[in-house]
Amino acid sequence: MSSNIFVVTGMSGAGKSSAIDVLEDFGFFCMDNVPPSIIEELVNIIGAQEIDKSAVVIDIRTAKKFGGIERVNQSLKSLKQKGLGIVSIFLDAEDDVLYYRYQKTRRAHPLQEETGLEEAIQKERSIMDPFKKNCDHVIDTSRMDMKEMKEAIVSIIRGKGYKLPPMRVEIESFSYSEGIPHDANLIFDVRFLPNPYYYEDLIELTGMDKKVKDYLETYPEIETYFSTVLKLCRMTIEGFAGSGRNFMKIAIGCTGGKHRSVYIADRLFEELKTDNLRLSLDHREQKVHKDNS
Repeated sequence: MSSNIFVVTGMSGAGKSSAIDVLEDFGFFCMDNVPPSIIEELVNIIGAQEIDKSAVVIDIRTAKKFGGIERVNQSLKSLKQKGLGIVSIFLDAEDDVLYYRYQKTRRAHPLQEETGLEEAIQKERSIMDPFKKNCDHVIDTSRMDMKEMKEAIVSIIRGKGYKLPPMRVEIESFSYSEGIPHDANLIFDVRFLPNPYYYEDLIELTGMDKKVKDYLETYPEIETYFSTVLKLCRMTIEGFAGSGRNFMKIAIGCTGGKHRSVYIADRLFEELKTDNLRLSLDHREQKVHKDNS
Protein backbone atom coordinates (compact mmCIF):
# COMPACT_ATOMS: atom_id res chain seq x y z
CA MET A 1 0.00 0.00 0.00
CA SER A 2 1.41 3.39 -1.02
CA SER A 3 1.82 6.09 1.60
CA ASN A 4 -1.00 8.60 1.82
CA ILE A 5 -1.20 11.95 3.58
CA PHE A 6 -4.70 12.80 4.74
CA VAL A 7 -5.66 16.46 4.64
CA VAL A 8 -8.72 17.33 6.74
CA THR A 9 -10.37 20.68 6.28
CA GLY A 10 -13.82 22.20 6.06
CA MET A 11 -16.21 24.58 7.74
CA SER A 12 -15.69 25.50 11.37
CA GLY A 13 -18.15 23.49 13.46
CA ALA A 14 -18.57 20.73 10.87
CA GLY A 15 -16.60 18.09 12.79
CA LYS A 16 -12.88 18.33 12.02
CA SER A 17 -11.87 17.53 15.60
CA SER A 18 -13.91 14.32 15.56
CA ALA A 19 -12.36 13.36 12.21
CA ILE A 20 -8.91 13.71 13.72
CA ASP A 21 -9.95 11.51 16.66
CA VAL A 22 -10.81 8.75 14.18
CA LEU A 23 -7.52 9.13 12.30
CA GLU A 24 -5.58 8.95 15.56
CA ASP A 25 -7.45 5.76 16.45
CA PHE A 26 -6.15 4.30 13.19
CA GLY A 27 -2.60 5.13 14.26
CA PHE A 28 -2.15 8.28 12.18
CA PHE A 29 0.28 10.96 13.30
CA CYS A 30 -1.97 14.02 13.25
CA MET A 31 -1.01 17.70 13.11
CA ASP A 32 -3.66 20.33 13.78
CA ASN A 33 -3.77 23.94 12.54
CA VAL A 34 -0.80 23.46 10.20
CA PRO A 35 0.23 26.61 8.28
CA PRO A 36 0.11 25.81 4.53
CA SER A 37 3.58 27.23 4.00
CA ILE A 38 5.22 24.53 6.12
CA ILE A 39 3.19 21.49 5.07
CA GLU A 40 5.92 20.29 2.70
CA GLU A 41 8.62 20.73 5.35
CA LEU A 42 6.58 18.82 7.92
CA VAL A 43 5.92 15.99 5.48
CA ASN A 44 9.66 15.70 4.83
CA ILE A 45 10.38 15.56 8.57
CA ILE A 46 7.72 12.91 9.09
CA GLY A 47 9.11 10.86 6.20
CA ALA A 48 12.58 11.00 7.72
CA GLN A 49 11.13 9.55 10.92
CA GLU A 50 9.60 6.67 8.91
CA ILE A 51 6.07 7.61 9.96
CA ASP A 52 3.95 6.03 7.24
CA LYS A 53 0.53 7.34 8.36
CA SER A 54 0.07 11.06 8.77
CA ALA A 55 -2.70 13.65 8.61
CA VAL A 56 -2.84 17.43 8.70
CA VAL A 57 -5.73 19.68 9.62
CA ILE A 58 -6.09 23.02 7.86
CA ASP A 59 -8.82 25.36 9.01
CA ILE A 60 -9.89 28.89 8.20
CA ARG A 61 -7.57 30.38 10.82
CA THR A 62 -4.37 29.00 9.35
CA ALA A 63 -5.51 29.35 5.74
CA LYS A 64 -6.38 33.01 6.31
CA LYS A 65 -3.22 33.93 8.18
CA PHE A 66 -0.65 31.99 6.16
CA GLY A 67 -1.21 32.65 2.49
CA GLY A 68 -4.81 31.64 1.97
CA ILE A 69 -6.39 28.71 0.18
CA GLU A 70 -4.23 29.27 -2.89
CA ARG A 71 -1.14 28.59 -0.79
CA VAL A 72 -2.76 25.38 0.46
CA ASN A 73 -3.42 24.24 -3.11
CA GLN A 74 0.16 25.01 -4.10
CA SER A 75 1.56 22.93 -1.23
CA LEU A 76 -0.68 19.96 -2.00
CA LYS A 77 0.12 20.16 -5.71
CA SER A 78 3.84 20.13 -4.91
CA LEU A 79 3.46 17.05 -2.70
CA LYS A 80 1.52 15.24 -5.43
CA GLN A 81 4.28 16.02 -7.91
CA LYS A 82 6.70 14.31 -5.54
CA GLY A 83 4.62 11.13 -5.83
CA LEU A 84 2.85 11.34 -2.50
CA GLY A 85 -0.80 10.32 -2.27
CA ILE A 86 -2.98 13.15 -1.00
CA VAL A 87 -6.39 12.21 0.40
CA SER A 88 -8.36 15.39 1.04
CA ILE A 89 -11.52 15.40 3.16
CA PHE A 90 -13.78 18.42 3.40
CA LEU A 91 -16.31 18.47 6.25
CA ASP A 92 -19.31 20.65 5.57
CA ALA A 93 -22.71 21.45 7.06
CA GLU A 94 -25.61 23.69 6.16
CA ASP A 95 -25.39 27.28 7.34
CA ASP A 96 -28.34 27.03 9.70
CA VAL A 97 -26.87 23.87 11.26
CA LEU A 98 -23.51 25.57 11.82
CA TYR A 99 -25.31 28.56 13.30
CA TYR A 100 -27.24 26.27 15.68
CA ARG A 101 -24.08 24.42 16.76
CA TYR A 102 -22.27 27.64 17.59
CA GLN A 103 -25.28 28.98 19.45
CA LYS A 104 -25.58 25.74 21.41
CA THR A 105 -21.91 25.55 22.43
CA ARG A 106 -21.60 29.33 22.88
CA ARG A 107 -18.24 29.25 21.16
CA ALA A 108 -17.07 32.14 18.99
CA HIS A 109 -16.56 31.53 15.29
CA PRO A 110 -12.92 32.12 14.18
CA LEU A 111 -14.05 35.00 11.93
CA GLN A 112 -16.49 36.51 14.40
CA GLU A 113 -14.19 39.20 15.79
CA GLU A 114 -15.35 41.88 13.37
CA THR A 115 -18.83 40.69 12.41
CA GLY A 116 -21.85 38.69 13.53
CA LEU A 117 -22.06 34.90 13.53
CA GLU A 118 -24.18 34.58 10.39
CA GLU A 119 -21.87 36.88 8.45
CA ALA A 120 -18.80 35.00 9.74
CA ILE A 121 -20.18 31.69 8.48
CA GLN A 122 -20.92 33.21 5.06
CA LYS A 123 -17.46 34.76 4.87
CA GLU A 124 -15.80 31.46 5.75
CA ARG A 125 -17.84 29.62 3.13
CA SER A 126 -16.82 32.07 0.41
CA ILE A 127 -13.16 31.51 1.32
CA MET A 128 -13.36 27.72 1.64
CA ASP A 129 -15.65 26.86 -1.28
CA PRO A 130 -12.87 26.96 -3.94
CA PHE A 131 -10.88 24.44 -1.91
CA LYS A 132 -13.96 22.30 -1.34
CA LYS A 133 -14.35 21.84 -5.11
CA ASN A 134 -10.89 20.23 -5.32
CA CYS A 135 -11.26 17.86 -2.36
CA ASP A 136 -11.50 14.10 -2.91
CA HIS A 137 -14.26 13.60 -0.34
CA VAL A 138 -16.94 15.99 0.89
CA ILE A 139 -18.93 14.90 3.94
CA ASP A 140 -22.05 16.84 4.85
CA THR A 141 -22.51 16.37 8.59
CA SER A 142 -25.75 18.37 8.82
CA ARG A 143 -27.98 15.36 9.43
CA MET A 144 -25.35 13.07 10.96
CA ASP A 145 -24.90 12.19 14.59
CA MET A 146 -21.37 11.67 15.90
CA LYS A 147 -21.43 7.93 15.23
CA GLU A 148 -22.55 8.35 11.60
CA MET A 149 -19.93 11.01 10.95
CA LYS A 150 -17.16 8.82 12.33
CA GLU A 151 -18.38 5.88 10.26
CA ALA A 152 -18.11 8.04 7.13
CA ILE A 153 -14.48 8.86 7.98
CA VAL A 154 -13.73 5.21 8.77
CA SER A 155 -15.13 4.21 5.37
CA ILE A 156 -12.72 6.56 3.58
CA ILE A 157 -9.73 5.37 5.60
CA ARG A 158 -10.54 1.71 5.03
CA GLY A 159 -11.10 2.44 1.35
CA LYS A 160 -7.43 3.39 1.16
CA GLY A 161 -6.40 0.03 2.59
CA TYR A 162 -5.80 1.01 6.19
CA LYS A 163 -6.92 -1.34 8.91
CA LEU A 164 -7.91 -0.30 12.40
CA PRO A 165 -5.27 -1.46 14.92
CA PRO A 166 -6.44 -4.16 17.34
CA MET A 167 -8.93 -2.70 19.74
CA ARG A 168 -7.71 -2.07 23.28
CA VAL A 169 -9.91 -3.70 25.89
CA GLU A 170 -9.35 -3.35 29.62
CA ILE A 171 -10.99 -5.74 32.09
CA GLU A 172 -11.08 -4.81 35.75
CA SER A 173 -12.41 -6.58 38.84
CA PHE A 174 -13.37 -4.33 41.72
CA SER A 175 -15.05 -4.09 45.11
CA TYR A 176 -18.29 -2.13 45.35
CA SER A 177 -17.26 -1.03 48.83
CA GLU A 178 -14.24 0.70 47.29
CA GLY A 179 -16.19 2.43 44.52
CA ILE A 180 -17.24 1.79 40.93
CA PRO A 181 -14.74 2.50 38.10
CA HIS A 182 -16.22 5.58 36.45
CA ASP A 183 -14.49 5.03 33.11
CA ALA A 184 -16.07 1.62 32.44
CA ASN A 185 -18.25 1.09 29.36
CA LEU A 186 -19.77 -2.13 30.71
CA ILE A 187 -20.27 -2.93 34.40
CA PHE A 188 -21.39 -6.34 35.64
CA ASP A 189 -22.58 -6.76 39.22
CA VAL A 190 -21.87 -10.36 40.33
CA ARG A 191 -22.88 -9.99 43.97
CA PHE A 192 -25.82 -12.34 43.36
CA LEU A 193 -23.49 -15.30 42.70
CA PRO A 194 -22.62 -17.79 45.48
CA ASN A 195 -20.02 -16.25 47.78
CA PRO A 196 -16.84 -18.23 48.71
CA TYR A 197 -16.21 -15.70 51.47
CA TYR A 198 -18.40 -17.66 53.88
CA TYR A 199 -16.23 -20.79 53.71
CA GLU A 200 -13.27 -20.97 56.06
CA ASP A 201 -11.02 -22.79 53.59
CA LEU A 202 -11.76 -20.26 50.81
CA ILE A 203 -11.94 -16.90 52.59
CA GLU A 204 -8.20 -16.16 52.31
CA LEU A 205 -8.00 -17.29 48.66
CA THR A 206 -9.02 -15.31 45.54
CA GLY A 207 -10.93 -16.04 42.36
CA MET A 208 -7.61 -16.90 40.72
CA ASP A 209 -7.13 -19.93 42.99
CA LYS A 210 -8.23 -23.38 41.82
CA LYS A 211 -10.20 -24.19 44.98
CA VAL A 212 -12.35 -21.06 44.53
CA LYS A 213 -12.84 -21.82 40.84
CA ASP A 214 -13.86 -25.39 41.62
CA TYR A 215 -16.32 -24.20 44.23
CA LEU A 216 -17.99 -21.66 41.93
CA GLU A 217 -18.16 -24.08 39.02
CA THR A 218 -20.27 -26.51 41.04
CA TYR A 219 -23.16 -24.10 40.45
CA PRO A 220 -24.74 -24.46 36.95
CA GLU A 221 -25.90 -20.84 36.92
CA ILE A 222 -22.27 -19.69 36.89
CA GLU A 223 -21.68 -21.12 33.42
CA THR A 224 -24.98 -19.75 32.10
CA TYR A 225 -24.18 -16.30 33.44
CA PHE A 226 -20.61 -16.29 32.18
CA SER A 227 -21.67 -17.34 28.68
CA THR A 228 -24.13 -14.44 28.59
CA VAL A 229 -21.51 -11.96 29.80
CA LEU A 230 -18.99 -13.18 27.21
CA LYS A 231 -21.51 -12.90 24.38
CA LEU A 232 -22.54 -9.39 25.43
CA CYS A 233 -18.91 -8.26 25.71
CA ARG A 234 -18.06 -9.57 22.24
CA MET A 235 -21.14 -7.89 20.74
CA THR A 236 -20.20 -4.58 22.36
CA ILE A 237 -16.56 -4.81 21.28
CA GLU A 238 -17.62 -5.53 17.71
CA GLY A 239 -20.04 -2.61 17.76
CA PHE A 240 -17.45 -0.21 19.13
CA ALA A 241 -14.86 -1.32 16.58
CA GLY A 242 -17.35 -0.93 13.74
CA SER A 243 -17.97 2.70 14.69
CA GLY A 244 -14.27 3.54 14.69
CA ARG A 245 -13.65 3.42 18.44
CA ASN A 246 -10.55 1.61 19.59
CA PHE A 247 -10.95 1.35 23.36
CA MET A 248 -13.44 0.02 25.86
CA LYS A 249 -13.37 -1.01 29.50
CA ILE A 250 -15.26 -3.84 31.17
CA ALA A 251 -15.65 -3.84 34.95
CA ILE A 252 -16.78 -6.77 37.10
CA GLY A 253 -17.76 -6.01 40.69
CA CYS A 254 -18.57 -7.96 43.83
CA THR A 255 -18.67 -7.10 47.53
CA GLY A 256 -14.97 -7.40 48.32
CA GLY A 257 -13.38 -7.61 44.88
CA LYS A 258 -11.65 -10.83 45.87
CA HIS A 259 -13.57 -13.93 44.80
CA ARG A 260 -16.52 -13.70 42.40
CA SER A 261 -15.50 -10.61 40.43
CA VAL A 262 -11.91 -11.86 40.15
CA TYR A 263 -13.10 -15.25 38.92
CA ILE A 264 -15.41 -13.80 36.22
CA ALA A 265 -12.86 -11.19 35.12
CA ASP A 266 -10.10 -13.80 34.93
CA ARG A 267 -12.23 -16.14 32.81
CA LEU A 268 -13.27 -13.28 30.55
CA PHE A 269 -9.62 -12.37 30.00
CA GLU A 270 -8.71 -15.95 29.08
CA GLU A 271 -11.62 -16.24 26.62
CA LEU A 272 -10.98 -12.91 24.91
CA LYS A 273 -7.27 -13.70 24.52
CA THR A 274 -8.18 -15.70 21.44
CA ASP A 275 -9.71 -12.59 19.79
CA ASN A 276 -7.70 -9.97 17.91
CA LEU A 277 -7.48 -7.53 20.80
CA ARG A 278 -4.93 -5.62 22.85
CA LEU A 279 -6.13 -7.00 26.13
CA SER A 280 -5.30 -6.17 29.74
CA LEU A 281 -6.63 -7.32 33.08
CA ASP A 282 -6.49 -5.56 36.43
CA HIS A 283 -7.69 -7.06 39.69
CA ARG A 284 -7.92 -3.68 41.36
CA GLU A 285 -8.18 -4.75 44.97
CA GLN A 286 -5.63 -7.54 44.55
CA LYS A 287 -3.06 -5.31 42.80
CA VAL A 288 -2.65 -7.84 39.98
CA HIS A 289 -2.12 -6.89 36.33
CA LYS A 290 -1.98 -9.05 33.19
CA ASP A 291 -1.88 -8.32 29.47
CA ASN A 292 -1.65 -10.34 26.28
CA SER A 293 1.18 -8.39 24.65
